[in-house]
Amino acid sequence: MAVNPNYQPEEIFKKRAEFGVDQSIRLLSKIIDTSDDKNKRIDAIRYLGLASKEAPALKGECFETLENIFISEENIEIKCEAAKAMGRLKLDKTLKPLIWILEKSEENSELRLSVLKAIRKTRFKDNEIALFIKELASTYTAVRDYVKNQLLILNPAILITKLMESLKNKSISNKLKAEIIKLIGFEISSINATFKDSSYIEVKYPEIISEMTNQKEVLLTEISQILKKDDYNLLESSISILNILKDDIKEDIIKLILTDNFIVKKNAIIISGKLELSEAADLIVQNLDSLYNEVSLASIEALGEIGDLASVPELIDILNIEDISFEYSDIDMKFQIMDTVKKIYLKHEENPYDKLYEYLDMNNDTIRESVAFILGEIGKDEFVIPLINLLKIKNVDVKKNAIIALGKIGNIDALDHLIDIVKSQNAYWLIKKVTTDALFNIFQQNWYKFDGDIIELNRDLNKKIALIIEHLRESEKENYKVKLGLIKLLERFGDEKALDALLKRVNDFHRVVRIHASNAIKKIEERLELLDTE
Repeated sequence: MAVNPNYQPEEIFKKRAEFGVDQSIRLLSKIIDTSDDKNKRIDAIRYLGLASKEAPALKGECFETLENIFISEENIEIKCEAAKAMGRLKLDKTLKPLIWILEKSEENSELRLSVLKAIRKTRFKDNEIALFIKELASTYTAVRDYVKNQLLILNPAILITKLMESLKNKSISNKLKAEIIKLIGFEISSINATFKDSSYIEVKYPEIISEMTNQKEVLLTEISQILKKDDYNLLESSISILNILKDDIKEDIIKLILTDNFIVKKNAIIISGKLELSEAADLIVQNLDSLYNEVSLASIEALGEIGDLASVPELIDILNIEDISFEYSDIDMKFQIMDTVKKIYLKHEENPYDKLYEYLDMNNDTIRESVAFILGEIGKDEFVIPLINLLKIKNVDVKKNAIIALGKIGNIDALDHLIDIVKSQNAYWLIKKVTTDALFNIFQQNWYKFDGDIIELNRDLNKKIALIIEHLRESEKENYKVKLGLIKLLERFGDEKALDALLKRVNDFHRVVRIHASNAIKKIEERLELLDTE
């Protein structure tokens, strides 16, 4: 039957029953080989792949046409369409040219993805799985996402076994090792999603536990070498993996802390912290003053995660920057140490705080101001009296941190002492400003008591507000930032009694004070009007 040579590929495909599938395939092949129209050739390749399903005997012929165009063609769109069509053939011999393109170079991301999809349709056994694992380190996000999703379709035990086999290959890059570890950790977390331990995975997939236990040395070695704290996914996956092996690898992790390789040492310390290995605490303490700042910082954080109370004196000693033996101390380390001490005590809330109180009695302002900060972060009411005692100290940093801590704790027993600081003519303006913020925080935490049932408490709180009002009204020469702090407090907690003092500040010499006082008056008046309508 004669066929119009001007037929488009779609027409040929639709009329394949009329023309005959064999002739339709040959017509499409001819268009692919001879046409100068790129889009027409792409359509012909697409329909050739679809038509080949109906002519098994001609699949070999279709393959030759597609392979030729796939290898020789320079146009990426045509090569991609040829790869897709080859995938539809489902012939093992298509794997050779497909893999050849992958190994040839990085190529185009779209082409690489098309080739991988064609391979997946053709066959997905050991060799192909290994190839997909290799592609986890691709520079293309789309490729990485695709191969990851395809690998996750596999049975978890099979996948983890294959990933472990790849991880043992010493020639693979650290980037690929990291991606393999991420995928193992992701799979484990997905299986055991609703459990904190490995109980479910042990019952459902005992072969996974067995495989990981057998390969524990490989896992720990690779993780300790490539772990990066700023790579959150790698860190989380690594800990998911090692948590399952925790009981079997404790001694191995501790040995790694003793290594001279500072990267491995640092990572072993990080792992010890994340796994809360109390057995490693003494060795970690020895690394607090390491020559390598990264090791010291990792040690500080790990001790907080472990919650080792015995390490608190060592940590506090580092805060004494006057001690020249700790010449590597810096401000970041200081705050990390204070945060670590806080974490340690929060893990042992039943433990007394006597040791911290002892530091407040030391004649060392550097340590006292740090411990005051820590007490504020922990936030116990029992700290109020020791902190109030620090208000007598002349050192600005000690006093400032004690005031801030009292504000965080929010206990009303501190109000009189803080108000005295605001009223003092000798107090430094910065201390006063910090004090106004602390007062605001305390009133904020106790605002519900202003209208409470305890009459004496209500009266006492209002007396304290009255003292603040009086100071704002009478202290014309007060620093403007202190005035702003007091205005903010009265705007939130003042009533009609505060209006007189605020009106006086509307005429203040400082423009910002005038604006804030005016706004505070409006807020109070609106609040009073609302109360009158209730």
